[in-house]
Amino acid sequence: MMRTMLWVMASTTWVPGVLASPATQQSWPPGEPVKWTCVYDGSVVPGQSVPYWSGGPGPDTTRAVENGVLRIVDRGTQKGALHCYSQGWAVDPDHGAVFEARVKVIANDGRSGVALVGADGKHEVGTTLYPDRITIGRPAKTYAMSTTDDFHVYRLAIRGNDYCIWVDGKLVMDGRGQHTHPAHKGRNVIMFGSISSAARSEALWDSVRYAVLGRKPAPPRIAGAQDVIIYKKEGIYACFPSLMRLEDGTLYTSFGTRVRRSHIDGTGGSARYVSKDNGHTWQPHQGKAPLNPAWRCNDGSLAHARARGWRYVPASRRDEFAKQDITVRHVREGVVAYLQGAYARRSTDGGKTWQTQDIDLPPHRGLMCHNLSETCKMKCGVLLNAAYGELKADKIGRSFILRSEDNGKTWTFGPLAADPEGKVRLNETALVENDRGEVIAMIRSEPPTGGHLFHTISKDRGKTWSTPRRTKIWGYPANLLRLKDGRILCTYGYRRHPQGVRAVLSRDGGHTWDVNRLIVIRDDHFGGGSHLGYPISVELAPGKIFTIYYITLTDGVTHVAGTHWDLPPS
Repeated sequence: MMRTMLWVMASTTWVPGVLASPATQQSWPPGEPVKWTCVYDGSVVPGQSVPYWSGGPGPDTTRAVENGVLRIVDRGTQKGALHCYSQGWAVDPDHGAVFEARVKVIANDGRSGVALVGADGKHEVGTTLYPDRITIGRPAKTYAMSTTDDFHVYRLAIRGNDYCIWVDGKLVMDGRGQHTHPAHKGRNVIMFGSISSAARSEALWDSVRYAVLGRKPAPPRIAGAQDVIIYKKEGIYACFPSLMRLEDGTLYTSFGTRVRRSHIDGTGGSARYVSKDNGHTWQPHQGKAPLNPAWRCNDGSLAHARARGWRYVPASRRDEFAKQDITVRHVREGVVAYLQGAYARRSTDGGKTWQTQDIDLPPHRGLMCHNLSETCKMKCGVLLNAAYGELKADKIGRSFILRSEDNGKTWTFGPLAADPEGKVRLNETALVENDRGEVIAMIRSEPPTGGHLFHTISKDRGKTWSTPRRTKIWGYPANLLRLKDGRILCTYGYRRHPQGVRAVLSRDGGHTWDVNRLIVIRDDHFGGGSHLGYPISVELAPGKIFTIYYITLTDGVTHVAGTHWDLPPS
């Protein structure tokens, strides 16, 4: 109780688990009082706290809560032997942030073995707590002290090119003008724990808290939006929903129900849900999955094509694929996955039986697809499916097109889009046909060099594409929908503060986008941006939209949800 009282006297607000509004910075270095944005109090492991922290144990590491204090032990030195926790905190570099930890070091033999790290999207600073000193920055500055004799409170403040650090209320380092180390891959995050594979360490973490000192104003959420939870279950990572509107009006979705927060490891399987009332209520779907209406060809057959995606094999085969310059990733103990190949399926008996064929591809490191946004069946009968990856001749990722002119009997593989300057990796691609018979593509680009959607158009039914250009739409990936009034809707995930789902409209067939009238569908996502998005929209009636996506709130349960909302007037 005494510890709690001491912290309260040093701040205007300290309610464990409470997420407060951002404080407004009055001076620099910032003094008391501080209104804390988020507090972790050590009473549970960070992944179970509210708000939650991402992260967890690597090999040869452990964690346990003992008498209200988190003990992190790291005895490993191999790759991945670290144990840290993080939160995306969406700091504006011009306003900055303050973060504190009450820690007792037991042991640490290397840089970042016991550490606090703050990154604001542009700059990054890390403080390492050794038994006899603390260090900060690169090159490191040092302050001599004993970190093992008792718990100490370490406070860091960052803003622009400035940082300062205090120990137990005493300013020990003034780094104004020295906060210049670039943020790793543009990340905007706070981290604590054992952040180094090579270091071995042990520490007791009593509390961690931070205050965001101001943010730029954000656009308001669209009025009248109504949210619905489709699937949410503690301990399940529900992700990557599809969405189809069947011929009888039923809405159908399938999505992953994973037991790990992984985009590769599908352990846990998937679920299928349907709605008979335009998405207001949802029930588990029994029986076989329905056929996608977009697969029906002009001759009555069914056909579709896609990349094979991750293919799972024993970990003993990892070197086999690495030596062939094929993309391979760790999945879980004893299992790796590699990326190779694409295939097509066709049925002439209404889906009772299917014929499957491999699609001829040039040598490639990897090829992927993402969701139904990548599929386009043109009025003329041409079938298109976007994919992304790298040929072995490529230096950077780009997008491709799988195309059929004969109702899915044969397919060709060709280029769709690559960054003209060869600097930005392009990947997940959404397609739609406009009223002129053109195909519009919106393509995800990767931070830190990317982040904006790229745009390209085909005027010859997907054979060739215009030079891709970067739009002013920041976010990814996209979904494209031609509306009943002729406009095109682009819905996309937004992984900056306030994180959520957004949309923009085009009134000229997808050639230009009204970025001055952003539509904010959700703005309450919390945590890492990778646990958010992949929206798909349908128009239920003229001007009535339902958008599905996955999202995570402060409780840390990633779930599938949807929003009903109305289009602004044409």
